[in-house]
Amino acid sequence: MNLANESSSLETDLQSLRTENEVLNRNKALIEFENESLRRQVAKVNAERDNLMRRAEVIKSLLDQIGGSLMLGLRKFHDNERDIAAAQLTTETGEMPMFLAQASGNGHAEADKTEH
Repeated sequence: MNLANESSSLETDLQSLRTENEVLNRNKALIEFENESLRRQVAKVNAERDNLMRRAEVIKSLLDQIGGSLMLGLRKFHDNERDIAAAQLTTETGEMPMFLAQASGNGHAEADKTEH
């Protein structure tokens, strides 16, 4: 009888372990599914981040180009205004004042030196 009870107890334990194994396998499948879903989300977020970083680099490059163009435009505008002022003084007085002649000559030479 003792052997029959022990056999019955072992069968009950085996059935319990099989049930627990099924539950654990289902939990494992759920966790693997969630893990794969999270991996896809991470990959998507990384791709979006990389795209935003590339766009930021393009925007930075464009801003640098625009800033350079703006500075060149301002320099040309300033030179034109100086030339107009000199022309007005020349027409009013008949000759260009010495400081304007020197400033326009030096200003262009210095601007040429500072540009690389």
